[in-house]
Order: sequence, then structure tokens, then C-alpha cells
Amino acid sequence: MARKKKVSHPTAGLSLHGFFRVAIVDPDGTIAGDTGVQHNLIVDGGLTNYLTYVFAASAGSSVIGMAALGSGSLVATNATIIPNAQNTSLYKTVSKTYITRAASDAGDTARYLATWASGTSTANISNVGLVATTGVAFFCGGTYASSSVASNQAINLTYDVVFLASAS
Repeated sequence: MARKKKVSHPTAGLSLHGFFRVAIVDPDGTIAGDTGVQHNLIVDGGLTNYLTYVFAASAGSSVIGMAALGSGSLVATNATIIPNAQNTSLYKTVSKTYITRAASDAGDTARYLATWASGTSTANISNVGLVATTGVAFFCGGTYASSSVASNQAINLTYDVVFLASAS
């Protein structure tokens, strides 16, 4: 009996990565502190509420509208809030921009920008994340070395969410 030819099925993949950069800026415009580009963690609820439910057009879906700074410890995969981000002055509405594919394998990027103007408050910050609005489950977050921000310093945030698709 002849052997059947093995059939290979095409595979497809989708990956999602988030990167953030937080900079503390002195009144004269010099950078007083910079996290550099850091990789983030997309939390379990973020995957469900901000991606799966959006694709399913579920009433429980969320859309990123704010960034929040916190002073807590590591962000856990099952976290629902950004650690120690209860102070509402540490939430800021983000502006959004979208960077489309330069090449078929380059992916798409959604960029979120936020600035906390000087005079906001004195704070110690060590984590950041993206949320729909204050007090709701967040999409993703990351932790960095604790930094002290004076009331005369501003904070700038750049947060990229990168989507990559592959097929073979």
C-alpha cells in the first residue's frame, strides 16, 4: 500500500508587545530621569477586556483612554489595578497616534502619549500602565526603578503597543 503524503497546514501567529518610556523633565527642559525603553506586561484582564471582547463586540469591552503612574511593586499577570495608583492626579488622558506597516513584517503600532505638567504634585513613581478610565481594570503595565518627582518637574510618557502577524 502506498504511503499518504504528509500534508503541512499553514500556521499563523499574532504577537502583541508593549513598550514604555517615562521621562522626568526639569523646568529648564533638561531630562532629570529617564527609564529608557522598557518592555511591559499585558495582564490577563487586559487581554480579555481590551482585545478579546473588542473583537467579539462585547458589552464588557474597554478602550484605552488614560495612562496612570503608580508607586507600587511589580505588576502581576492577574493584577486588576496599577499598584498604588489611587491618586487621581496620577491619571492622565492619553493622546493616540497610529503607526502603520512600513513592510509586511514590520507590524503595526499604536502609540499613546501623556504629559503630567509641573505643579501636579510631588510623588514617588515606579510603575505605569494604560487603562480605559480611573478605577477600572487596566490593559498593561510595567515597573521601573523608583523615582522621586518634585512639584516643579513634568513627566512625559510614550507607550507603544506593537502588533505583529506572521504566517507560514
